Formats: sequence, structure tokens, C-alpha cells
Amino acid sequence: MINYIYQLEFKLFFSSKAARVGLLILLISGFSSIYLGKSFIVKQRSVIEKAGKMQQEHLDENVKYFSKDLGLLLFYNKFAIANVPDNWAAFANGQRDINPYLLSVTLLGLEGQMYDTDLNNPSTLLLGNMDLAFVFIFLFPLVIIAFTYSVLSAEQESGVWGLIRSQSKLPLRTIWRKLVVRVLVVFAVFMLLMFCAVIYLDLKPDLRFLVVLTLISLYLICWFCISFWIISYGKSSSFNAVCLIAIWVAMNIISPAILNVWLTKKYPVPEALENVVKQREGYHEKWDLDKSATMDKFYQHYPQFRQYPFPSSLTFSWYWYYAMQQMGDDDAALSSARITEKLKQRQHFTNIASLFLPGIQTQAGLNELAGSDLQNHTDFLLTLRAYHEKMRLFFYPSVFKGSKVENINWKQFKIKQYSSHTDGLAWQKLLSLIVFSIVPALSGVYNFSKRDSLL
Repeated sequence: MINYIYQLEFKLFFSSKAARVGLLILLISGFSSIYLGKSFIVKQRSVIEKAGKMQQEHLDENVKYFSKDLGLLLFYNKFAIANVPDNWAAFANGQRDINPYLLSVTLLGLEGQMYDTDLNNPSTLLLGNMDLAFVFIFLFPLVIIAFTYSVLSAEQESGVWGLIRSQSKLPLRTIWRKLVVRVLVVFAVFMLLMFCAVIYLDLKPDLRFLVVLTLISLYLICWFCISFWIISYGKSSSFNAVCLIAIWVAMNIISPAILNVWLTKKYPVPEALENVVKQREGYHEKWDLDKSATMDKFYQHYPQFRQYPFPSSLTFSWYWYYAMQQMGDDDAALSSARITEKLKQRQHFTNIASLFLPGIQTQAGLNELAGSDLQNHTDFLLTLRAYHEKMRLFFYPSVFKGSKVENINWKQFKIKQYSSHTDGLAWQKLLSLIVFSIVPALSGVYNFSKRDSLL
């Protein structure tokens, strides 16, 4: 009997043209986002692969043309480092479209090079990329709202609810059955898209996959619970629809926008301009100073290089030139550290605030797991800083000693690759989504229990 009732509910649900259109929209947008997300990442991987080949070609040419002057060769030659995207980055592109994933730096001052980015179409950046995470977080709730807002009110407005109440001892079960049918249909689409994502994006069914699956499942359940809470007031269909859309807009658009404005005001980064000015002045003013002043500071930074004294008889040498570049970075070190600290404070505040916004915390959680969040970019810049320092310590003695270009094994300098992700805060987001699901669900049950007219 129960199976027959559920079969009837499924037939009633799929007989609705709006339901079929809603499912079709989810499937088309889901498949499109899987393709677009992978295309975006494939493009970045292709650029990284080409950059590796071009670095080797440029290195060979520089060795050929500047074979008699190592300092001049290092002035022109660039060493690249790439933030290689994980397969999950195709699932959640995150901030990989606004933050540089490939940086090429010379042995000159790092602060003037590490924030260089490619030119992008601002309209494209404004619209952003469509990935599967976007579909789950922003489109699925809208379809859930469309499927559930009139579950009770439509029966009341058509006069059927009174008939159900008169013939059933537990009329609330009718609402539960309708909601269960919609939950099963939405989750069937969700699982179908995840299965296609695993195959097409080559995602491993490991612990990270399980966390992503749980995170999105709780987020979708959260929206079913919110819908259940709104319809439990027994209002009209138009009232339910307006309330649910207003909640969606407030949670996914208005609150994040307000949060972003407040975050920018609370943690401004004036040090970004200060960092550029300090680096430029720290380097250029050394042209007008006595060379010993520059070299004394350089020896304080690198005491191991005191064994290479600068000949006072020379008017120019790469030894002194690279020391000037180093002083530019040293003068900008304080402002650079402040920028890093401000970015960490922003990320920490965003993690805390997002606990009260289910959509944003789900997006942030997916970005963390995909390695496409702000923390990943900050760690990438720290890796670049360490890599640049390593190159300096390798080449400085050769420049100071006047080593020959052909004595260095240039084949060892391949493009450096970086890749990471974190899931340290996933449990917080899962716990928050559980709370956001339980509270409206219990409120809905309470409303139904207090309104005898609905039962």
C-alpha cells in the first residue's frame, strides 16, 4: 500500500511540467558546468606545460647570447613557478580565475615581480566561471524552492487539504511523502552529476570525495529544511515563494556582499601601495649612495658573503647591482609581512563569518578541498618567496666569484610546480550545516504541532 502511494506521488510529481523543466535545467546546467570547469583547468595546465618548454628555450638562448656575462644572463633570464591545479579544481574553480597561477621571476627584486598578473577581461572576471560547485550551491536551492513552496498551500488553495484531513488520521504524512519524493528526485540528480564528475574530471573516490559528498548533501538538506519551516506556517503559495526567494537572496547575494564591504573596510591593505613604493625607492636611491653603504647592509643580511669583498675601484659590477635589488626587498619586507598578515586575518574572519551563511561556507569548504581558495594562493606566494631565495643563494656566489656560464648545469632549472589543498576546517562546516538543518526542521515540526488547522 505504501509503495503504491509513493508510486502515485512520483507520478503526480513528474506529471507537472514545471517539475520536468526544473530537472532539465539542473541536468543541463550540471553537465555544462562539468565541461566548462574542466575546460578552464585544462587551459591552465596547457599554459603551464607551454611555460615549461618556453623557459627551457629561453634559457638555452640566454646561455648562448650571454655566455660571457653571468650577471647579465641572470638579469634577463626568468625562472617560473606554477600553482598546478588539482583535479578537484575543475569541480570548484574558486579564486583561480583572479589569482595568478603562473609567475616568472628573475634574480632581481622579488617584491616588484611577485604580484604581477596577466591581463584579463574585467567583464569575464565579473561574471566568473561556471563550475559544478556553483550549480550545487546557487541553482539547486532555487529548484528545491520551486519544488516545495506549494507542497501544502496548493492543497489548501485547491480545497483538497480539507478532504485529506477528513479522510486521514495523520494528514501530515501526506506532506512528508511529497517532501520525501522531492528529496529523492533532487538527490538522484545530485548523485548522477557527481558520478559524471568523478568519471569526466577523474576524481578519486577517497576521503576528500566523501567529505565533498557529505558537505553538499547537508547543504541541500538544509534548504529542504528551510522550505519545510516556511510552509509549516500554512500561508499562501505566493507568501511561501516570496519568503524562500528572499532567504535565498539574503543568504547568497546580499549577506556576502555586505560581508565583503565590511571586510574590506575592517582589514584595508594600504600596505600594497606602500610595498611597491618602498621596494622601488629602496632600490633606486642606492644609485645615489656610496656603494659601501649598500654593501654593508647586504653583508648584514647575508654574513656568509663577507668573503666576497666589493672592489672599491669598480664603478659598476653585478655584485653591487644585485645587492641593490636585495636592499629594495629588505626595505619592503615590513609592508610585505603586513600584507600577508592582513590576508590571513581576512581569511580567518571569512571562515568565522561563513559559519552563519550556509551557501558561503559550503563554497569556501569546496574551494579549500579543491585547493582553489585564498589560503592556497597565499601559500603559493610563500613558496615563490622561498624558491626565489633558494635561487639567490645558489647564484650569488657564482656571480661574486665571476664564474663562467658554461660551468653551471642549466638543465637542472625546470619550472617549479606547486600544488596543495587543505581540509582542516571541513568538520566545522559540516557541524554548522547540521545545525542549520536541525533548527528549521524542528521549528517546522513545532509549527505543525501548534496549528491544529493544518492537521
